Amino acid sequence: MKQIEAARLVLRPIYLPVARMLLDGGIPRGLSFAPGYPSAFSLEVMESVVETQGPGRFGPYFMIRKSDRMIVGEIGCSVDDDCVTGRVGYTVVEPCWGRGYATEALRALLAHVLAAPDMRRVVAETMVEHMASRRVMEKAGMTYCDRRLDDQYGKPLDLVVYEAFAPATVPTR
Repeated sequence: MKQIEAARLVLRPIYLPVARMLLDGGIPRGLSFAPGYPSAFSLEVMESVVETQGPGRFGPYFMIRKSDRMIVGEIGCSVDDDCVTGRVGYTVVEPCWGRGYATEALRALLAHVLAAPDMRRVVAETMVEHMASRRVMEKAGMTYCDRRLDDQYGKPLDLVVYEAFAPATVPTR
C-alpha cells in the first residue's frame, strides 16, 4: 500500500509496528502530533490495526499535514472480500476542525479507491445531526442516499448514508 498525496496532506498507511508504538505512547519517527492527538477514536483505529495485523487494502491512513508533518487524524476505507462497495470512515482532532482537512483527505481517498478496477461504490455514515460531517461528505463529492436507524449501547441512533460511485458506474436516478 502506498501513500496518497493531497494538496496539504499526505495520507500515509498505518502499519502494525507504528500502531503498536502509538498504543504504547510512542511517536513515529519524523512525525509529531497536532494538539488533541491521539483522540479516543485514533486509539480505536490503532487497536483495529493491531487486531487485524496491519492495514487493509485501503487503509487506515494517517492524515499528515505537509507543512509541519503533524498527524491531524485518520481516514480509511474497508472492503468486504466479496463486495465492490467500500465503507469509509475518518476523524480529525478537534483543534484542527474547520480547516478542510477531512474534505481534502476524503476527496483523495475516494479518488484512490474508486480508481481501483473492482471498486464501484463507497458509502459513509454519520449521525443525522452531525452537519459538519455531512458537509465534508458533500464537499468531497458524495451524495445523500439513505437514512437508517442503528443501535448503539442499547439506544437508537439516527444515521444518514452518503455514497460515491466510480465514474463508469454512476447510476441514473
